[in-house]
Amino acid sequence: MFVKKLQVHGYRSCLDTTFDLQEDLSVLIGPNSSGKTNILNAMLLLKKLVQEPPLFGHDEATGQCELKAWFDVRGKTAILTATIDINTDEHNNDNIVSSEQSWYAKDLTGDRKRIHVPLYVLKEYMSRRQSLFLGASRRGYQLEVRRLADTSNEALRALSSLAEQIDDMRYYSASQFTNPGNCPVSFEIEQHGQRIRSYRPRGHAKFLVDLYNCHKQPSTRGYERFLDIVGPNGIGLVDGIDFQELQTSSIGYTVRSGGKVIRRSREKILVVPRFHIGNNNLSPNQLSEGTFKTITLLFYLITEASRILLVEEPEVCVHHGLLASIIELIKAYSAEKQIVLTTHSDFVLDAVLPESVYVVENTPEGGTKVSNIKSKMPRKELAALHAFLETEGNLGEYWRAGGLD
Repeated sequence: MFVKKLQVHGYRSCLDTTFDLQEDLSVLIGPNSSGKTNILNAMLLLKKLVQEPPLFGHDEATGQCELKAWFDVRGKTAILTATIDINTDEHNNDNIVSSEQSWYAKDLTGDRKRIHVPLYVLKEYMSRRQSLFLGASRRGYQLEVRRLADTSNEALRALSSLAEQIDDMRYYSASQFTNPGNCPVSFEIEQHGQRIRSYRPRGHAKFLVDLYNCHKQPSTRGYERFLDIVGPNGIGLVDGIDFQELQTSSIGYTVRSGGKVIRRSREKILVVPRFHIGNNNLSPNQLSEGTFKTITLLFYLITEASRILLVEEPEVCVHHGLLASIIELIKAYSAEKQIVLTTHSDFVLDAVLPESVYVVENTPEGGTKVSNIKSKMPRKELAALHAFLETEGNLGEYWRAGGLD
């Protein structure tokens, strides 16, 4: 599954923005305020549509946009159209207040009639099939789900799988992991007999817990692949990573009716991650910004099963030698997942093919526009570009010289 095409109306600077996407790697370039981040956030709205429905009326909508997405589902096309009411909070985060969603999936169902089943209901079908019709009935979608199932159970399964994959979409902003000082030096998990229950942190702490959990599951080989790439046999960011585990315990008391006091003892494990670089054993908050950001990005790139990955400016805090390795890894993994990244770096363009590059522009009249450079350029100019790449230089140099402006 991948996103073939996206059409956005009325979302931030995307007044009327339409563009195709590559199945593997798409690279967005353009000046500041052209709308590159807005495009990634518009794609992220798809993920938010998969979440449980909001409490309607809980927030007042501050804007409305229309989103249309063409998906390739095993070689067939399914088109989602959504009208979305959005509340943008003080942190510039988009919260969906309400939405209307419909599908045109003739390739899957053989029926031209639109299907009014939201993404979160389709996801529910995959995760909780037994309760699907009860949940769908409460939201008024029971008949639509039944009609889809009657038309084609295979189509229902395909769209449900698509909803799950959209839910797994990941977005890494330019500044998300650039401050290692926000990272804790340790974390605790609870142990119940042989069962270990980890808490669900966010941000930098989540990365440490995810790294530890991956380390504790050697059968998946994700951690082994990750260390092969970031360790001495790969790009050499670290010489090794280990986790010191210390048994601890805490005692709590619960008072029941009648004054009965119950004493409970909780066994815990204090986990202390250590990164080995040369003769130094470092806590995660002692790593440099570039090292920490690169380790986190590559960890999720290598170990996560997500099929869609959005990356903003991978060059931030990274020197050119390391950036070259990052881009080569992104290109390699784009064979397994669809990756959309933004960049201001001509060095990044040196490593990608012209057909992967999209120029993003913003005008007061038309808002954000996106053009693939092959379709943007006149035939003679495109021939000149190919001649330049074959005989004189690379795409980054062509960009520096103003050839893509």
